[in-house]
Amino acid sequence: MKKRVIATLIYINCLVLVLSGCAPRLVGEAKAKEAGLALIQQAFEVDLTDAVVTVAYQEGAGVTYEDGQRIQYGTEEPIRFYNIRVNPDDENENAEYNATVNAVTGAAYRAGRGVSNTELTEEQRKKAESVKFPEPPPAYGFSDEQVESMWFSVEWLKQHFEPDMEMLCSVPGIEMTDNYTSPQQWIETYAVYRNGHIYLVELLWPTMEVTSVYLFDQES
Repeated sequence: MKKRVIATLIYINCLVLVLSGCAPRLVGEAKAKEAGLALIQQAFEVDLTDAVVTVAYQEGAGVTYEDGQRIQYGTEEPIRFYNIRVNPDDENENAEYNATVNAVTGAAYRAGRGVSNTELTEEQRKKAESVKFPEPPPAYGFSDEQVESMWFSVEWLKQHFEPDMEMLCSVPGIEMTDNYTSPQQWIETYAVYRNGHIYLVELLWPTMEVTSVYLFDQES
């Protein structure tokens, strides 16, 4: 009888070790909240002392990168993260600010804020309405708006994230608009730094309102 009990205990211990190996330990909601709010404050310089904050654990489909290509075989480990929402508006599924935190490492890798109805000056409105999107878009080269937004984003990163680090390269990303923000345009900028940090900054042109920052190297 005693041998049977010992064997059962050994089996249980082995099973616990196997299961713990399959499911990585998560940092927990408290640490995720702290990291997410810190990134939001760093990016947008806001006081969140009295803010209402919600934290939700989520999982997304895992991916594989091969030769620079994003591939999904369906066998990858899921992406585990916490979604941090500040002053959420559940009715419209929106929030004043939000952040995404790696649930395993505890690193916050994305901060964003809701788009405000920023009133354009007359000069900004004329500038925005004068832009015509080419059909089809050019295969090479970037628009003046993309270049202007790129240099603004690089300076913004220097002020908020990389004051003393050498930037290796920067390049404009997509340029688009929608019914809500028109005549403003969404414009992205990618920037790579010598310390290995890779950023994606999204802003609204021509008000130059930064709406999100994404730290690619901290996601996984």
